[in-house]
Amino acid sequence: MVPRQEVPNVHIFSTRAGDVIVRPDLDCYLLLPPLPTSPCADLRPLHPSLRSGEHYFSSRWCDSIYVIRGNKLLEAEDLTAGATKPARLLHASCFGGQRYFIIAGGSIGILMGPGTVTAVKDLSTGEPDPEAAPLGPRQWFKEKMGSSRSYLYWQLWDPFNGEFFSFHPKILSFLPGGLGLLKGSAFGVWTLLDTIRNDSDTPVTRALDITQRVGCATETLADIGDAWTVSLSDAPKPGSVAVAIAKAQFALPVQYGGLGLNTEQEEWEELFYKEKTLQFTLQSQEGAYVWQYQLGLGKETVLFCRELKVTHSSDPPSEIPLPPSS
Repeated sequence: MVPRQEVPNVHIFSTRAGDVIVRPDLDCYLLLPPLPTSPCADLRPLHPSLRSGEHYFSSRWCDSIYVIRGNKLLEAEDLTAGATKPARLLHASCFGGQRYFIIAGGSIGILMGPGTVTAVKDLSTGEPDPEAAPLGPRQWFKEKMGSSRSYLYWQLWDPFNGEFFSFHPKILSFLPGGLGLLKGSAFGVWTLLDTIRNDSDTPVTRALDITQRVGCATETLADIGDAWTVSLSDAPKPGSVAVAIAKAQFALPVQYGGLGLNTEQEEWEELFYKEKTLQFTLQSQEGAYVWQYQLGLGKETVLFCRELKVTHSSDPPSEIPLPPSS
């Protein structure tokens, strides 16, 4: 999995309604039964006023869900319904935390860095809470919070016993990098569509009709959200979220199963066929090779790009026709 410090746009916490995984970059979240064994999840939209947050947190015994965006603190009872109170400014001592979480008793814990945890009664005043419940083994924070292959879910009031559980695959795909673990690492390849050759002794001009597939092979992504329910009328469709997750996977660095490429300008609609006629002037004994760039996961092609390249060698083009993601 991608480390949280490299892809901060995922937030896992509990609420009174159930466990939640928020993807602010996708403007939606999953509401789950108790993690991590069930594939069931309800896909819900983030209210526009609660989007683009840097931190989302709550707990099973807390009425409010907190959202930190910049130096402002928002409170909501439901992430689909918007803020229930006016935004407040964070106190300077509470700004810049790596993690925020609710402690038994109602205080808020702030992980300022590895092994450095503090507790306050109110994020807008910064008033310390010296009577807050113990915040857990500091050594565990140091060793586990930066894990490069997992997101961690735990209950702060339980002693950590060294036992980890796997997310169900239907849930894993919602996390950054999870799609690469399930389907295989991303690949980009030039595929030969057609060739034309002049075997005569004189130059010739010829036309070549190309049938090109363009768009997303959505059937390769159909299993991503097939266990998710949609209970709200304004919720995003699982299919559209699956496409957004695929885009995000291709944008990830290679070491996390991505390609580091931005595919936003490509055609992501359902796969269609496009006819094109190319004109060639070929010298004697010269050939032309027509290539299309395609992206996929594991062994399946997902995206058929619009870009075509013509070479006069049977070797595929060396350039990548997509911009880097960062």
